[in-house]
Amino acid sequence: MESKDRQALWQKGRVFAAVLLAFGIIITLRLAWLQIIQSDVYQTSAASNRTRLLTIKAARGDIITSDGVVMATDQPVFQVNINSQTIGDLPEEQQSEIINTLVSILNDPEITAETITQLLEDNVYRNYKPVTIKTNLDMETVSQIEARRIELVGVTVSSEPKRVYLQGNMAGHLIGYLGEVNEDEMAANEDYNLGDLVGKIGVEKSYDEYLRGEDGVQQVQVDVYNNAVGEVTTIDSSSGNDVVLTIDYDLQKVMEESFDKLIANLQANPRSDKAGAGAAVLIEVNTGKVLAMVSRPDDKVTQQNRAIQGRYIPGSTFKPVTLAAALENDAITLTEKIYNPGRYWEAPYIKSTAPVGYYDVYSATAKSDNVFFQELGRRVGVDKIGEAGIELGLEGYTGIDLPYENRGERVTEGLPTREKIDAYNDWAAQSKSDYYDNIIEETQAEYDAALAAAQSEEEKKSIERQYNNTLAQLKAQKAIDVKWVSEWHAADTYNVAIGQGRQNYTPLQLARYCATIANGGDIYQPYVVDRVLDKDGNVILQNEPTLQAHSGISDETFKIIEDAMVGVSQPGGTAYSVFYDFPPEIKVAAKTGTSQPGQASYTSGDKEYYDGVFIAYAPADDPQIAFAAVVEYGYSGNGSGGQICRDVFKAYFGLN
Repeated sequence: MESKDRQALWQKGRVFAAVLLAFGIIITLRLAWLQIIQSDVYQTSAASNRTRLLTIKAARGDIITSDGVVMATDQPVFQVNINSQTIGDLPEEQQSEIINTLVSILNDPEITAETITQLLEDNVYRNYKPVTIKTNLDMETVSQIEARRIELVGVTVSSEPKRVYLQGNMAGHLIGYLGEVNEDEMAANEDYNLGDLVGKIGVEKSYDEYLRGEDGVQQVQVDVYNNAVGEVTTIDSSSGNDVVLTIDYDLQKVMEESFDKLIANLQANPRSDKAGAGAAVLIEVNTGKVLAMVSRPDDKVTQQNRAIQGRYIPGSTFKPVTLAAALENDAITLTEKIYNPGRYWEAPYIKSTAPVGYYDVYSATAKSDNVFFQELGRRVGVDKIGEAGIELGLEGYTGIDLPYENRGERVTEGLPTREKIDAYNDWAAQSKSDYYDNIIEETQAEYDAALAAAQSEEEKKSIERQYNNTLAQLKAQKAIDVKWVSEWHAADTYNVAIGQGRQNYTPLQLARYCATIANGGDIYQPYVVDRVLDKDGNVILQNEPTLQAHSGISDETFKIIEDAMVGVSQPGGTAYSVFYDFPPEIKVAAKTGTSQPGQASYTSGDKEYYDGVFIAYAPADDPQIAFAAVVEYGYSGNGSGGQICRDVFKAYFGLN
């Protein structure tokens, strides 16, 4: 029996020994793996636990006008910091003296000894990183701190770049501004980091990749308590590239000052006392370069550049499109005259501000006779007008190198092409049908409630008869209204022919359209940046004129339109008062416009407000520049945008 017990014990001992051996082998292999195979990984991890990275902010590049004026730049902003590790090693009494001395120098009611102490406590686990106490220090404060450097142990003054717009709000909507990066921007650009300042609108945004520099890095060695014990390495930041605009500073200044003066004058007039917003654009005819661009109001609250985002009914500035359609389709000759009796003879009987009488192509354009152009619209139809508008560059966005351009994707915007007309009519019919369906549903609910409350059969029958009559009337009216809005009517064409109706454009689109007439059919892509330079002055990006399309309209038609538009600025024309003192060698081709957007705010009692719209180019016989402006509530084209155009043209041609 004892022999069997010893044998069993021996067996258990062998098993236990085997288990111990297995564990020993596993542990040995694991140690070998960690010490030999994974040694580099853990050494790197340990090293990273002993170092911290401090960002050195890079300066953005400058934004400069074509004539060398700096509009935006980065300037150093001074800030005072405390090294919590250094000051923490000092006696408490000395710490208090340093903090109180700094509070006295800063002389800021929001910065006290208590707030500084709290800041240091909040950053106790980041001792390697100086704690910023205050930014935007003036030079006097910096000098005081530097003068007492010996007693201010642990206090340092450093600087970071800050964006400064040297010309104030000038060209603000074009240049743009910076803001902290958001999640969507970070997702779209892997180079963005939390807390980065990036361009939000304008050139700052569209050329951000060139303007923003490359941040530097300072690698600091720390101990187990995150105290800095040494500097490992420093990689300096690299500043961004400079962007040179196509904008001419002097022309931009003239345009802005003229716009502001105009608004002040308009607001003093009861016919235009609501004026205060709008936009103007000056563009180079044969390149697409934007020489000046203004949007009003110019505050950052609206954040809207009306030159590329505001959409406006063009009024009579659209009439050259109707004229082009009529000439190209032989709907009018140069000798034919159309009689204007004061209003067009078909509904809706739109009046004409031109005097009663006979008008040909030239006099009708000069006097902006509505009857003449409504009749042209009747003769050619809306489809031909739409085709002519496309040939003159009015359809679609321009492709300017600025963000958030209004592309006119909705069916109610841009040219009333057949596709948009059909889409709009379908939408309008469905909307009108839904409107009546809701009324019918509400009527049904009222009927059910009245029927439930009826006290007798006779009362129920009366309610039922009344409901059936109401329902029949609603269905009949629904059929009439749905049919009406689902069709294009002659009156719609008459409205479009004179620049009203379902169409609207940005001032930039109108400027490009005017330039296309001026150069005889070349549709150029507008742009506001000429080139990008590195810090050594080398060109790393050069924008060139981009011809997007060439119009199919004949040279003969363009010549007739040019002569007709020149008549606008000549004696008897609607813009003669604007350009009467221009020398004969600088003839201006222009078109005035007055538009009624149809919004409630444009009617006040018996008073009607209008937008003033204006386009022009010069010199007519050798076009160089084209202009377009819309002034909301400006009343008339010659009395609003025409005034700005005059000032800008005088500046460009040196007529002052």
